[in-house]
Amino acid sequence: MPLIPLYQLENAYYPKFIEALQLDMSTSDHSAEVNHQVLNAALSILKEPGKYTGISLDQIMIGTMNMAISLQISKYGTISPESVGQDVYDKYLRESNYWFTGYNRALKNYQGLSDQDALILAIPVIERAAKSGLYITPCLSHTLNLFFEYYLQLGNDFIPPDLPAGDTFRTWNQEQFLCFNTNYSSSLLSHSLFAVKAYRLPTTNLPKDLQNELNLLSAADDEDDQDDADRTASYSCCTIV
Repeated sequence: MPLIPLYQLENAYYPKFIEALQLDMSTSDHSAEVNHQVLNAALSILKEPGKYTGISLDQIMIGTMNMAISLQISKYGTISPESVGQDVYDKYLRESNYWFTGYNRALKNYQGLSDQDALILAIPVIERAAKSGLYITPCLSHTLNLFFEYYLQLGNDFIPPDLPAGDTFRTWNQEQFLCFNTNYSSSLLSHSLFAVKAYRLPTTNLPKDLQNELNLLSAADDEDDQDDADRTASYSCCTIV
């Protein structure tokens, strides 16, 4: 889409996404921690476009919804290998561990978590989670519906998926835990970063941004190996506060 129409479309949808998030926050379909650690932070980002991150509106929403779903899963254990399938479960764990690199370690530096602290910690998670496919669950129904409306307006050629219904606090099955590939989906990237780190592959020719991501992964390992091991083995990739 040309730059000027895109700018106009984004400006039209920022307030719509704010309203959709506020509606989802008012439904009591998500934990209070999801509202505090993710959705409030996303509202701050949306209310001041360009201040906190340089990613596009659709990326903000992909990252926000992925982060929110991860926190919901971490609190209530709503997926398992038996409920969604081992391959889907393993793929989600690899991706969510990448999104939350350094998050748990950073939380230890806070006594309580103010709205501003939650915003600062959420931004890098949202930015990394925006690089994956969008995980679709019974959560955030208003925001999900609006996202696909907006995604069509961007000129993307796709058939919007049927959005799953169900209890947001109970175990989800394969039809309630879907991954929609977006223009930014790069699960291969996150998997490759972990492979480079695990097998100590050469990194001299990596672009600077990928090298920075690897440094984050290594720093998390060096400082808290046990936490990383727990995150990889469990559905709980992130700390609830």
